[in-house]
Amino acid sequence: MMDREQAATSLMSTSVDERLEAARFFTNTAEPTDATMLMLALSKENSRWVKRALERAIGRLQVGPPKKEISEAATEEYVMDTNSDRLLKDLRAQAVDEVSRTILHEFSPLIGSLRLVAAMEFDAYETSRTKHCVERLSGLLDAVGKLKKAAATPSFNEFDLSELITECIEVLNINNENIVLRVAGIKPYMVQADRDSLGLAIDNGIRNAVEAVREFSRLNPAEILINWGPAGAENWLVILDCGPGFSGNPEEALKLGASNKDGHFGYGLATAQLSMRSMEGDVYVSNKAEGGARFELRWYRDYANIIR
Repeated sequence: MMDREQAATSLMSTSVDERLEAARFFTNTAEPTDATMLMLALSKENSRWVKRALERAIGRLQVGPPKKEISEAATEEYVMDTNSDRLLKDLRAQAVDEVSRTILHEFSPLIGSLRLVAAMEFDAYETSRTKHCVERLSGLLDAVGKLKKAAATPSFNEFDLSELITECIEVLNINNENIVLRVAGIKPYMVQADRDSLGLAIDNGIRNAVEAVREFSRLNPAEILINWGPAGAENWLVILDCGPGFSGNPEEALKLGASNKDGHFGYGLATAQLSMRSMEGDVYVSNKAEGGARFELRWYRDYANIIR
């Protein structure tokens, strides 16, 4: 386990893995006195994965204008070098965590009580519009809970990605549907990531593909392909479907509340994106030329810079 002194030293290491571990240390523990050091490290960093971790660490301190103890030179280098849009997104993630925590605390008992009382006081509750509305509220609360989970501080460990994907598929329980779900990645495939965050992103990506082919499919039976593997310093996972694809600009689908499906809150892909950003990763969505959608995750591959 790295301590503050080791982390400060490791920020200047020649190893990307060590610099990333050090930057992640400060995403959880950064103090105002660390600001100049973190900005200096950011100005010299050439790995986008480490940059993102440093930006998250600085984001803990840079909620308002730069603090007085931060040197003008370091501030100038930071403004020139950092991606202000990503910093805003990281701060938005903090806001999501705070707001969702309040919503869950206040609304969970209310909706639970409403469900019980309505079932006792309404005739034919099981087939009523009241039940439909209560279940919609419950579904919204569940979506908010997933958003909060996505915004949580990640805990990195090593695990088999293929096993995680199998778990995500089994939860869907689509055995009796006219959908063929194929997997084509390396087995086993060990990765370093936050298992819960990555699982949340994968789960939302698969669910989005399943819902898309239920709506429309170019193939009969409908097919969904999940593939994964290494690419340089990155791990990647891609989900391809044969559905209708994204309407308009696919990037819009990543925005919170964006959905063209009836009865959906539009939190799924936004949750996936927030999950990946919590561990410096990326989500890419696009339409395939032959029809259907492409959903891709990318995140840092530990030890990729070591020659073996």
